[in-house]
Amino acid sequence: MYVYVCFDVEDLVHPDSDDVARDIAEMLAADEITAMMCVVGEKARLWERRGRDDVIDAVRRHDVGLHTNRHSVHPAVAEYLADKGWEDGVAEAMRQEGPGVQDLSRILGAAPSTWGTPGSSWGPQIPAATRRLGIPSNIYSHARSGETGACWFAGQLCYSDYMSLPGGEDACGDDAAFEAALPTLLQRISDFQRQGGACLGLFAAHPTRLRYTVFWDALNFAHGQNTPPESYRFAPRKDDATYERGLRNLRRMIHAVRDLPGVELISVRSLNNRILPPADHIHWEEIRPLAQRIAESDAFCADNPQASPAQALDVLARASLYLAGDTSIPDTLALREVLGPINSPPALESPIKVPLQVMVALARELVDHVDTTGHLPTRLIAQDTPVGPGPLLRTLAVLFLDLDRGRKPDQVIISPGPEEPDIAARLAEEGIYRRLPGWPPHPPDLVLDRLALHTRLQSWSLRPAVLS
Repeated sequence: MYVYVCFDVEDLVHPDSDDVARDIAEMLAADEITAMMCVVGEKARLWERRGRDDVIDAVRRHDVGLHTNRHSVHPAVAEYLADKGWEDGVAEAMRQEGPGVQDLSRILGAAPSTWGTPGSSWGPQIPAATRRLGIPSNIYSHARSGETGACWFAGQLCYSDYMSLPGGEDACGDDAAFEAALPTLLQRISDFQRQGGACLGLFAAHPTRLRYTVFWDALNFAHGQNTPPESYRFAPRKDDATYERGLRNLRRMIHAVRDLPGVELISVRSLNNRILPPADHIHWEEIRPLAQRIAESDAFCADNPQASPAQALDVLARASLYLAGDTSIPDTLALREVLGPINSPPALESPIKVPLQVMVALARELVDHVDTTGHLPTRLIAQDTPVGPGPLLRTLAVLFLDLDRGRKPDQVIISPGPEEPDIAARLAEEGIYRRLPGWPPHPPDLVLDRLALHTRLQSWSLRPAVLS
């Protein structure tokens, strides 16, 4: 199992927190360990303005990711996305995060290999936006599918699973607490590996919390407030002995994880290259079991590494058009990147019976919509009734199997049933409604409904990632 070691380098308040990132980077480089230094864009700019070439040189020896452009400075990620639709949300995320990509690349000498969620501030447009910005992956992602620890969501590679030492940075600074916590962490990692996990993040520390007793943003950016720099409140500083113990135990923790049987430490940049790229085609004979699974199930899942539910619908529509048109059957069909709908689909209340030629026209309309937009349509009209992609997926699976067996039904029945992948509601509940309200910088009146909706809609794009 691959384990990537992560540090969130984010403190925009305490200048001497810069030293901690340097100390960690130098310590691990001496051990020939490449960590993920997930750096806030503004933090890198502060290093540059302060002339901290020593910090920059130490950090650039590691893998570098973007921990957002400004982290907890408002508006934070969920705040600037909360009232957005899909495309305007993607555009806003690119506008907000783009400067961080540019400045990290310029200051640290390499484009970020990943984008890391700050605390619990996330939106489903982030994966699509970071992909367009040229960032190859996201860590601490709220999207997940399968058990490997990695998935594809909205076209982006997302790493969802990570673990940390119980008690965190405070336990690192206390020998007794550290000795009690380390076995628990090692056992959890071993359990994850036995359950089929292929890649896992080890969240090692917020460097600032090895030096300070309280988070910088909890004091200055809580509940939506933006404290100006001249009025910053500073946290109590830990003494040097506690800090040295923290570094020593941090090192011990990373070595202990590295020494677990079957574990290989890896940089995120290298891990990105070991994830198989999404398949770009599907063999015709593979479409049959895909359709069979959908037709025989009461729900449809986002756990197929071969194709997301959105891709499955697109493939079944195109395959049915070939069969209905009595044309020669290709050996393969392209597997296109297809995102979910951008608005809430209608619920089908009762079955609709349509002539075969109407169903074929609906399949053609769906394919054309994907051609034009890259998304599934929110609705198509069948016999004056709006139909969402859920009923269309089941109907086209059954139709494909009929046509593939040489049967051309005069009528096709579009039946009610699940309107979204089975993980959609849970993804929105756990990724939005449970995580986001508890993050201290978020304002208490942050409205999460649109973030939850777009998370559900893009569950159509989910599929597990596969390691080479």
